[in-house]
Amino acid sequence: MKTITIGTEVYSSQGKAKITGIELTVDGSKYGIPQEKIFAEDKDRCVFDLDNGHWQFGYQINPI
Repeated sequence: MKTITIGTEVYSSQGKAKITGIELTVDGSKYGIPQEKIFAEDKDRCVFDLDNGHWQFGYQINPI
């Protein structure tokens, strides 16, 4: 299985960035349970903080 971890590079609506934080959410809210890594199939259940100062929902990013 492929995983997404802190430090993974992604494409987002603000361009290329690295993940600095991952939070697993239940209902699509902005806040959840902090994670060090997740399975790629759970990406859409998470919120990601990025090193460019922005955050994105899982459906808004694509791992490189």
